[in-house]
Amino acid sequence: MLADKIHANFRPTDLRRLFDHVVLLSAIAIIYVALAKLSLALASIHPSATPIWPPTGYALATVLLLGYRVSPAVFLGAFIANITTAGSIGTSFAIASGNVLESLVGAYLINQWSDGRSTFDTPAGVARFALICLLSTVISPTFGVGSLSLAGYADWSEFPSIWTTWWMGDLSGALVITPAIVLWSTRSSGQIERRELLQSCAVYTATVVVGLLAFSPLLEQSPTQSPLAFLAILPLMWAALRRNQRDTATTALLLSCFAVWGTKSNHGPFVGGSLNESFLLLLTFMISVSVPSLALSADLAVRQRHDEHIHFVMRELSHRSKNILSVVQSMATQVARQTDSFDDFVLGFSRRLCAFAETHDLLVMAEWQGVEIRELIRVHLAPFRNLSDNSVLIEGPQLKLSSKAAEQIGLALHELGTNAVKYGALSVPTGMVKIRWDLETDETHNSLLRLIWKEVGGPPVEEPQRQGFGDIVLTKVVPVSLRGTASLEFEPEGIKWVLLAPSSGVLA
Repeated sequence: MLADKIHANFRPTDLRRLFDHVVLLSAIAIIYVALAKLSLALASIHPSATPIWPPTGYALATVLLLGYRVSPAVFLGAFIANITTAGSIGTSFAIASGNVLESLVGAYLINQWSDGRSTFDTPAGVARFALICLLSTVISPTFGVGSLSLAGYADWSEFPSIWTTWWMGDLSGALVITPAIVLWSTRSSGQIERRELLQSCAVYTATVVVGLLAFSPLLEQSPTQSPLAFLAILPLMWAALRRNQRDTATTALLLSCFAVWGTKSNHGPFVGGSLNESFLLLLTFMISVSVPSLALSADLAVRQRHDEHIHFVMRELSHRSKNILSVVQSMATQVARQTDSFDDFVLGFSRRLCAFAETHDLLVMAEWQGVEIRELIRVHLAPFRNLSDNSVLIEGPQLKLSSKAAEQIGLALHELGTNAVKYGALSVPTGMVKIRWDLETDETHNSLLRLIWKEVGGPPVEEPQRQGFGDIVLTKVVPVSLRGTASLEFEPEGIKWVLLAPSSGVLA
């Protein structure tokens, strides 16, 4: 019975998802083993301690990109790599535990304190990433060298030198490999422009040329070749100043690969007394070219985003200013047509301009992201009546109006409030204004906003003999600007105004 229930609840999609997860973990483990074996081939001071250890950067990047759920693959890859190299099952288990714990701790700290995979977007993020790597990479050498020494596979007298070599290999792997993988994996999914691609290729070509000249064992060793290592600054600065963080991290990785190749062949500027000493000197080069250049590139990217934001704000300000001036001009024209004297014009125009400004105050405080309709009503009716005295009843769901809708509906509320105080429901103690809004669907399944202003308990209402400016605003200006319709009814118990507009053009 239990087996039948499990079989009934286990859908084909679950099996497919499980299969994909197993394939993903297997691929991660295989790549880890391959990188580990290549790196352990460079070990000199101890079979399990190598100064070049890219698996740390690979594991950290994998956990950052895919989540903590892939950590078993890191453990499995590290265990297989070590059990087939040196030591015992116990030491291999301890080393694998240190490797996976190192990647988990590093990824957790980066996610919590350094914006996760976006840590390379700012200079401060790059600095935090480097500091976190500096601290988290002490875990693996402590587990590894400690277990090897306790099991008798390493001499305690050699603990400091093995630990230092192990730690610097992990640190350089994290600082050089992780940024390149993360930045390439999180780059924009849009199509790369041909110009951008050519510029990146030019940077990489220059990097390869410098790598061949300064580090390659293919060229004959000479006393004048070692100073050529300073040429590495050229493609790094090119990538940092003219390209982006991704190309900068890739350039640092390519230069590091050429430097490792040359040093392994006992060739280049980092050759010292022993192979391990040479690699330790090489690691300082790898760290020094990766972190500062990446921080510089991030700083320039921040400045570029800031400049682009300023240009956007200026364009938006120009656009909004033109719209505002157009509304003000239309308002002045309509008021002038409906007034008989200059004093009446100044009074009417000033009041409507103040209402318009109140709406803009709300929009500015909300950073032009929209205005809550309840707040808009409160601001525009506050000058006419204390909203706590139950003379104004407001009902409706929480909705955020777009900037344009807030401007237009704000003008309508001002006209309705002014009229209600002078002649309508708010002119007597017994009067009341009911404001109700809701979303509904029409016959074509389009979402509409229905806003109702209804006055009750006021003086008897009579329809005016001629249409004033307020009527034009309520029945023409506001609904037309919102691509909707409006009706103004003079019922015996009070004015009723109904606005119906598509929600797509009204809601933020």
